[in-house]
Amino acid sequence: MTPSPHVLLVDQNPDQLRLLEDYLVEAGYRVCKASSGDEAIKQLDAQTPELVICDLRATAKNGLTLSEHIHQDNPEIARILIVNQSVLPEALEATAQGAFGIITPPFDKAHLLDTVRAALDTADQRRDQRWRSDIIGRSPVMEHLLDQARRVAVSDVNLIISGPAGSGKELLAKAIHHASGRAEQPFEVLKCDNMPEQMLESELFGIRRGAFDGADKDQPGLLERARGGTLILNEICDLTPRLQVKLLTALENSRVRGSDGSPQLDVRIIATSQRNLEHAMLSGELNDTLYYMLSTVSLEVPALQERAEDIPLLARHFLALEAKQQGRRVRNLSPGAIHLLGLSAWPGNITQLAKVVSQAVSKSTSPVISEALVSEAMDHQERVIPSFNEARAEFERRYLIKLLQITEGNVTHAARIAERNRTDLYKLLGKHDLEPARFKVRRTRKPARTRQVARTGTQG
Repeated sequence: MTPSPHVLLVDQNPDQLRLLEDYLVEAGYRVCKASSGDEAIKQLDAQTPELVICDLRATAKNGLTLSEHIHQDNPEIARILIVNQSVLPEALEATAQGAFGIITPPFDKAHLLDTVRAALDTADQRRDQRWRSDIIGRSPVMEHLLDQARRVAVSDVNLIISGPAGSGKELLAKAIHHASGRAEQPFEVLKCDNMPEQMLESELFGIRRGAFDGADKDQPGLLERARGGTLILNEICDLTPRLQVKLLTALENSRVRGSDGSPQLDVRIIATSQRNLEHAMLSGELNDTLYYMLSTVSLEVPALQERAEDIPLLARHFLALEAKQQGRRVRNLSPGAIHLLGLSAWPGNITQLAKVVSQAVSKSTSPVISEALVSEAMDHQERVIPSFNEARAEFERRYLIKLLQITEGNVTHAARIAERNRTDLYKLLGKHDLEPARFKVRRTRKPARTRQVARTGTQG
């Protein structure tokens, strides 16, 4: 049986507090009370109600009202404000900040209960949409895609997400994870296009004790670390044929390394690619059996140009993020700037749009970004991929970090995996300002007393 909604009442007037409690309890709600903002915060720390009905001027900590505190720290909690006519302008400002509505004494019972039901329904709808909160867009094509994603999420099947670079494939995969029964379990991502075969194999399947000198214990790979959760394989076509077969064997046998002695497999695989995976399968880039095993469901993320009506929403979203991050007082984009953004081709998709907005925010001298500033930023975005030297340097750094993580800072073992001598490897580490010692795992030593007990089998 579903428990009735929990409501917290906050009012300094004991008669009003008692009356509201009587109305709500009679209607079947669970009610707790507080006579001040400080007392309410203590109750909020102990339990989270679905709804708070509070005096608009009830104070909290740091000079905030209780309503402002809830909006800042617990935005999922619905709020109804108790006000009188003298503070009505303040109440209207509070509703603009997310409070559901207001009630004024003397309270009409029917109106109160209607407002409470509406506030709780709205809060439920908001909670129901949290899984997709990172995906900005309301275009029909995106709504259709998200509707498919929501239905797929509850089925727990493996799936493939395709789409052009920068279109948001990983964000969609993460949203599916949040909407699934695995939402509270690990979410892991493996980028298959930026590391060599041996490192990919170690990262995916783990390292077995004795695999090489110094491997004195088993190290779980992502298939095991993501147990109960979701594993994203970005650009799966970049897995070598041998690793594709090894992954297929693991999936077919529900074992991390395919054999009976290895750990049981319990992970949902979401494979992504900017290529057409059916074509990749037909051309031999992707193992056909692996393709069919993963493609129970296939979703395609559209290019930004195909959802142009989402560009204003996305641009304003990135503007707010960048203005906060850069500490700039930039509030909006001019109509001309929005029009220019909407007409552009966006070969780099959402990633390119975010870079354009970031540059425009950094150069803006007014609260509103002009069309000219956006045009200048877009001119600088013609090269949407890094130079060869920039890309190589970034790859080197990521590769070295992964190498040191796998070997726990052991340069000798790292050099062996990289097939480089130790001197060369040290030079590369110095070039990227990487200290092997930072990657060493500190193991706790047992107290001498414990070791003595273990040796003698006695304590006395």
